[in-house]
Amino acid sequence: MKLCINCKYRLDSEALPLDPEYSRCGFERPVSLVTGRLRTIPELPYCSLERSRSGRCQLDGTNWERADHVMTPEEEEEMLKGNIV
Repeated sequence: MKLCINCKYRLDSEALPLDPEYSRCGFERPVSLVTGRLRTIPELPYCSLERSRSGRCQLDGTNWERADHVMTPEEEEEMLKGNIV
């Protein structure tokens, strides 16, 4: 299943970085025509909106690409215990 949490374009929310439900989608992250820098995270659409019927990624995850490394539940548990993998 193509979950946004495993996608390389998912960016943590600046307001709630520990809650993936509020992640932003960085697919085709636009450049500001004012500054020439990448648009800030709060200006990007929520992943949940992009994965809707009317979003760019659609329900099937058209733009989804696997992140370089996605932590397994076991790795995450070890990291939380302080045992860095």
